[in-house]
Amino acid sequence: MRRGGRPAEAVILSGGGAYAAYEIGVLRALFAGRSPATGHRPIDVEIVTGTSAGAFNGALLVCQGQKSALEAIDEIERIWLHEMCRTACGNGVFRWRGSPLNVLDAGCFAADPVGYLRDRAEDAAFFAGSFLERAGILARGSDQPLERRVLEVLDLSDLIDTAPFPRLVRRVVDFAAVRRSPRRLQVVATNWRTGEVRVFENRDLDERSGPLVIAASCAIPGIFPPVEIPPEVFSDGGLVMNTPLSPALREGADVLHVVYLDPDVRQIPLTELRTTLNTLQRSFSIAVAHTFNRDIETARAINLGIALLEDPALASDVPEAEARHFIRVAPAIRERLAGGRPLRRVTIHRYHPRDLLGGALDVLSFEPERVRRLIERGYEDAVRHDCAASGCVLPEEAPRRRRRPAGRARAGRPSRRPRRPGLRLPLSAGGRR
Repeated sequence: MRRGGRPAEAVILSGGGAYAAYEIGVLRALFAGRSPATGHRPIDVEIVTGTSAGAFNGALLVCQGQKSALEAIDEIERIWLHEMCRTACGNGVFRWRGSPLNVLDAGCFAADPVGYLRDRAEDAAFFAGSFLERAGILARGSDQPLERRVLEVLDLSDLIDTAPFPRLVRRVVDFAAVRRSPRRLQVVATNWRTGEVRVFENRDLDERSGPLVIAASCAIPGIFPPVEIPPEVFSDGGLVMNTPLSPALREGADVLHVVYLDPDVRQIPLTELRTTLNTLQRSFSIAVAHTFNRDIETARAINLGIALLEDPALASDVPEAEARHFIRVAPAIRERLAGGRPLRRVTIHRYHPRDLLGGALDVLSFEPERVRRLIERGYEDAVRHDCAASGCVLPEEAPRRRRRPAGRARAGRPSRRPRRPGLRLPLSAGGRR
């Protein structure tokens, strides 16, 4: 809770490559007060958390503290459409190495002859060095079958030059402004050695390390290589936390606006043609949905725990499924109480597409018209937001005690019903705060 009793609002931005243009449209609707989720009130964000492309969008939002929220969104949209989208020689995020489309494209040479010649020279040097390195690995592993050695040295990421993205980040993100900003930024990345999540904050993002942190959070495995941030190496935050809800809760957010790019798994059609890409896309969506839904149920359980602390008699009215989630988080609630940290009810609004935004490879499609459509889609979905359909978490969902006239039966049932096993409240001594 902020000073003055106002709830602390947070924006949570998930990863999704080019799909993250959808987040811009949602943010425009929220900052303009066009969404029914906020009662058509413009939001005032204090906390911003992001993973992968969501981390990039979050950094762009936080670094523009001198502008109004809508001016900041205008600038973010400009960067996406004119700095990131496809140009004559590629886009602002990556470049295909040795692509015949670029090598034989006279327009690419005319647009930037120096850059064209530099890229061709860098590609030749890279492929020569990579060939020698992998040939040496094949020769040294002669005790292993040839098929295994060939598979182990294949790396499709060799075909992608990711150097444009760090250059873009340095050009468009003012990291000095990020460190000065009153908005708290949290960027999620995965430690490539240990597999643990790392949350970087404003103070961690200086002019040297900031671009590395954003690039690491966006480093999709198999496409973008891990990034060294001494003394560790980091990769895509989406591996363990694609929608960073829990960091915002720990930071003290009361109202969370969660923008994520994966549809309800049930809305993804089971195609008759089972391809590797379709299978991987569905598998990733299922894994992401499981983790995110677990965080959502944790938030519901916190709201339930506060309601039970205020009125323990409500325990008999808690549905069994909610009781299981509450029992899972009860030790953490008790730990907070023992440490003197107050509990608070939270509100979570969920904004996401109801169906697929595109195919598996479209995550790397930075075509201007497609980006515009994604922005418009995000705006329209936020303007038509329906909490009931989206599964928002609202404080008033906590159970209320059922009041019945004494001695009267309800719909033919006895006035006293058998009690199911009581929900114990392992929260604090005596069951009180």
